[in-house]
Amino acid sequence: MEKRLGLLEKGLAEMKERLITVSSRADSLEKHFATKADLTTTEVNLIKWYVATAFAMTGLACAITFGLTRLFAT
Repeated sequence: MEKRLGLLEKGLAEMKERLITVSSRADSLEKHFATKADLTTTEVNLIKWYVATAFAMTGLACAITFGLTRLFAT
């Protein structure tokens, strides 16, 4: 019985060490997680890029069409 109790105590000590290791790793990872504010900022920036790209592509297509029309109209 005492032998089994000794093995349990040894196992408990090892589990505590592993728990401390896992806990410290989790704490170090948390600082790298994105917050809701970070995600909102990223979403707004992406929407701005999409809108600006759409305007630029539309302007370029209009300019090409206008140029080709003037070129072939002559």
